[in-house]
Amino acid sequence: DLEKEVDFQLLSGRPSGNATVLQDTIAQVVQSRKHASQEISALAPLEELVRMFATHGQHRVLVADIDAGDVAAKESAAQVPESDSKRKRLGSVDSGCSAASLQSGDAHEAVCGLTQYDVVRFIQHHNHELGNALDAPALAVATTHESLRPSAPRHLPHLTIRDTALGALRLLHDTHNSALPVVDYDGRLITEIAGTNLRSLTTGNIGLLGRPVLAYMFGMHLPVTSPYVIHENFTLSQVMTGLLKMNCRRAWIVDSDERPVAVLSLTDVLNHFL
Repeated sequence: DLEKEVDFQLLSGRPSGNATVLQDTIAQVVQSRKHASQEISALAPLEELVRMFATHGQHRVLVADIDAGDVAAKESAAQVPESDSKRKRLGSVDSGCSAASLQSGDAHEAVCGLTQYDVVRFIQHHNHELGNALDAPALAVATTHESLRPSAPRHLPHLTIRDTALGALRLLHDTHNSALPVVDYDGRLITEIAGTNLRSLTTGNIGLLGRPVLAYMFGMHLPVTSPYVIHENFTLSQVMTGLLKMNCRRAWIVDSDERPVAVLSLTDVLNHFL
């Protein structure tokens, strides 16, 4: 039991030796996945890919039916150049189309992984074709999940600096969110914690989950970065520019007191164009 192991390590400073969730097999993880891996043809319209991302909960897909002979030549030209500082940014979004050539008999096939970030970047690169769609206010584009409605800011799931990392893990699971805002005693946004912050957990450091969320991040040597913050009068064009420039997955909408009231994710951006 994870909670018992966390309590034991907090008191003793060492692993108990009992099995935890980290000893589960990879097969169990695959079986528990909410969404199976998806594949799409390179010949499909972009709208189909956007719909897969926006309405079916996919964050990345495998693109097939690519001409293997053209991949190397076209890949660099198809991508928008990124700055060195963006590539070096800690916790950056998985982006870029990494292609691999597969050989089956005499046939060659190239496959490529695409993420939501890649598609948002492509759309932004063609913003001159989108007209007034980019003038939409941030609050209108932000997620309309019942617990995240901008009209009910008090219901926005969040963590305080007193909450433990284990509590954050539970709240992430219960609210089906990929990240949560962390606020101070006055409710002002400090940072965010995401499921990706759990990547470095091992049997030997699970006890850190019992610490307050900021102490957990320090203990795991995770950067406590300032999240991307916007205000309700921002336009979608401004938000997209910021998301790409800061290489992040989401923007937190805050009120005049810097309290988070809604979140605008890459999924929300893509959903706006359907």
